[in-house]
Amino acid sequence: MGPARRPDGRPAGWGDDTGGVWIVTTWVLGGVVYVGVLLAWHAGFTAALPFVVVPPLLAVLIGAGNLVGGRRPHRPPPRFNRPDPVPLDPLRADAVPAAPDRPPSAGPGTGP
Repeated sequence: MGPARRPDGRPAGWGDDTGGVWIVTTWVLGGVVYVGVLLAWHAGFTAALPFVVVPPLLAVLIGAGNLVGGRRPHRPPPRFNRPDPVPLDPLRADAVPAAPDRPPSAGPGTGP
């Protein structure tokens, strides 16, 4: 008979570890590489200095960013309180002038 199984075939006692093993593996291997770089630096390989200084600095900066609020939720783009831009079509050299809505007046002071 055997152990109870889920519909996807895994044993019923297993949790849903979405990438957790790989996250831990990455941290462990990264730590091993960092210790190797530290040893190379202490052995006199001065080109390893940026690899000794930058990772802790990045960790401090990311941690400080999380302390002061971290990422913000999505905000909609700002809306500006100004009129729509003037269309540039009438300014083109090959543009056909639009028909006026009303006949042109003779000017100020000339009335019926």
